[in-house]
Parts: sequence; C-alpha cells; structure tokens
Amino acid sequence: MHEQERISAELHDGLGQHLTGIAFLAKALANKLHSRDAPEAPETDQIVGLINQAVANTRSLARGLQPVGPEDNALSVALLQLAGDISKVYAVDCKFSTDDTVRIFSRDAAHHLYRIAQEAVNNAITHGGANQITIELSKFGRGIVLSITNNGTAYIDDTGRLGQGLFSMRRRAQILRAKFLLENLPVSGVRLRIVMGSKISKMNEASVTKGSKKDTL
Repeated sequence: MHEQERISAELHDGLGQHLTGIAFLAKALANKLHSRDAPEAPETDQIVGLINQAVANTRSLARGLQPVGPEDNALSVALLQLAGDISKVYAVDCKFSTDDTVRIFSRDAAHHLYRIAQEAVNNAITHGGANQITIELSKFGRGIVLSITNNGTAYIDDTGRLGQGLFSMRRRAQILRAKFLLENLPVSGVRLRIVMGSKISKMNEASVTKGSKKDTL
C-alpha cells in the first residue's frame, strides 16, 4: 500500500511534471513554426498531441495505483469517478449514490473498499453481462455498507465465472473484518454488500440482507 503511494506520487509529481514541461516547450516551438508558416508546423502539432496524451496516461496510471485520496470523503469522490469511467468505457448505466455524512478516516480501508467495488463492477460486466449497475455507500448504525447491485446473470459458486476476482474481494473484506454478503436477487441480478463496523459485525446477518437467497461469509 505505502509502496503504491510512493510510486503513484513519483509518476504524478516526477514523470508527469517532466512530460508537462516538454509539452509546454513543444507547444511554444509549434507556435513559432506556425507564425512563420513553416511546413514542419503540422508535425509539431502532432508531437504536442502525443506528449499531452502521455501526460494524461501517466496521471491515469498514478490514479490507478492510488485512486483514493487522503480526504475523509475521498472514497465517495473516487467511487463517483469510477462510475463515470465505467459508464463511458463500457457504455453501460453505472451510477453511484451516497449519504453525504459517510466519512472513512482510514485510507487503507477506503482503498480496499474501492478495489472491491472496482472488481465487483468489472465482474458484473465481463462475467455477468450486466448493463445496469448501482454502487451505494451508506451508514448502517455506527458502521458503513458498500453495496454493488447489477442486473447481470446469477452468481454460481467459487469455482465458477468469478474465480480469482471473488477470492480477491473476499480477502479484502477479511482484512477489513467486514461481512461479505453475496446474493442472487429474486427476479434477476446480483447484489454484493460489504458491511463494516464493530456493532454491525455482531448483528444478525438477516437484518442486513433481508430477502436474500444466498449469503456468503
């Protein structure tokens, strides 16, 4: 986790800033060539475009290594960004909703919850064929519930289509000492809930997943 933060910072503040400087100089050169109607001007425009794309890719990579910032509402911000990115890339309806009072003060916990949501969404699309996904972050007593609901095909078992992704999500939930609740919905679709909090962990599971057909700890 800390090594990822270091690499992310180096990419953003080191390589990213270096490329930004190169792009600035290339743009200045392109402007000079355009002012002289030089035949090489269009080529410098292409160079500027390629450098700017490299800057964007570097920042995207840095954000991927450390998608959740240090602020106590950073998980909500990151999940909102995730929903937007998923909608654009996969052309599906992915939405995020939360209660503005939800705050997570552990950056490690926020990081694990983000990765669980990311894995659940990707699995829903690639394995379940879902085109409607809802990510919700809400308070439950003194704890927090992360819920990912999709209209894809039903969950089968640990050796089925989810494979390593399911194992990874469960493992992160164990690290958080959170409940991992996976259910096939009555009509169609699948819902995953990650339930955190000392009081919640002692509560009856049925109160959190009332009406579910399949819960897995």
